[in-house]
Amino acid sequence: MNGRMRKFDYERYFEQIKTMPEPVMVGELPKVKLDLRGIREYAKNKGVAIASLTEEEKQLFIIQ
Repeated sequence: MNGRMRKFDYERYFEQIKTMPEPVMVGELPKVKLDLRGIREYAKNKGVAIASLTEEEKQLFIIQ
């Protein structure tokens, strides 16, 4: 590698670990189904990427 490598700051790393939230367990996640085929077709017909759809449009394809 070129250049000097920085020394890893373990003190800062351990401080960040203390402030991290607890992990979310799979059982705690909400049960939600998404119609992937439908949302993909909808975005394709509209001529846009899925990410650029509005939240209201995305909600049409969430099945709870």
